[in-house]
Amino acid sequence: MNREKKEFLELVSNNKFNLYNLYPNSQNLDILLDQINDLKISLDSFRPLIGNHIEKLEKYFDEVFTYDSTTIEGNTLTLQETALVLNKGITIGGKSLREHFEIINHQEAIEYIKDIAKNNIEFDKRVLLDIHHLILKNIDISNAGKFRNVEVMISGSRHKPPTFLQINSQIEEFFEFYNHNKNSLNPVILSADIHEKLVTIHPFIDGNGRTARLIMNLVLLKYGFPITNISSQNSLRDEYYKSLEISQTTDNKELFYKFIAKNIKISLIKYLEIISINSDTSSKGEYFYKRVLELTKI
Repeated sequence: MNREKKEFLELVSNNKFNLYNLYPNSQNLDILLDQINDLKISLDSFRPLIGNHIEKLEKYFDEVFTYDSTTIEGNTLTLQETALVLNKGITIGGKSLREHFEIINHQEAIEYIKDIAKNNIEFDKRVLLDIHHLILKNIDISNAGKFRNVEVMISGSRHKPPTFLQINSQIEEFFEFYNHNKNSLNPVILSADIHEKLVTIHPFIDGNGRTARLIMNLVLLKYGFPITNISSQNSLRDEYYKSLEISQTTDNKELFYKFIAKNIKISLIKYLEIISINSDTSSKGEYFYKRVLELTKI
């Protein structure tokens, strides 16, 4: 065991290790992006990410993501019930068949985007429609993987989606934006933009929010980030909707960028908290351990 890791474990045993304190909250987007970049470098210092603890961690992230993303849209299964449905195939009494399929479908969509990212498959319209098909299969097969052909309104929002006649052209512009910026824009900002642009177009009759959160994560996975979740807790869900609506109605996206950045930062911290303690290879994580010791002494 190297010296830095030994000193780090001493911090942990003495309850002096807290990444949230070392990377404090900020309302400044540039500071948030710098913190995320530093945390991402720390995560990369542990690669390749392998081992039983990594598999368990990713499984937990997937379950929480599935629970929160479906709960935001009205699913009533608890986190524990969600885990039972996914891991045990149990049917929860008093819950609708649709709610069970929403959970199962979302997990399948997560596996799909992971496969896309792992195999470096290009994100295009076919992938977008495949993700949406997974979200709605066994629920609304006539609309699964298909753009809407009717007008829609978003309940509780001042944003009015474009007419269905504009969807194809706006989806083309959506992918033009992605392809033009995928190699130059900060991946945090790119993921937020892709999320916001899709829900603004609102191309599907149902499943727009879940699809947007999945493609946001597809972008992040392509750049080596862990799954980033948006909590369904009321206050955070309200902040999510408010920042999203402001970006849609005023063209001021900074509040939404900051909201997404904060959630990406939280995911990185949670991931690092686990793998830094459980890493059993002394050659891994050198940057992280040194960085924690540096920040602790400041």
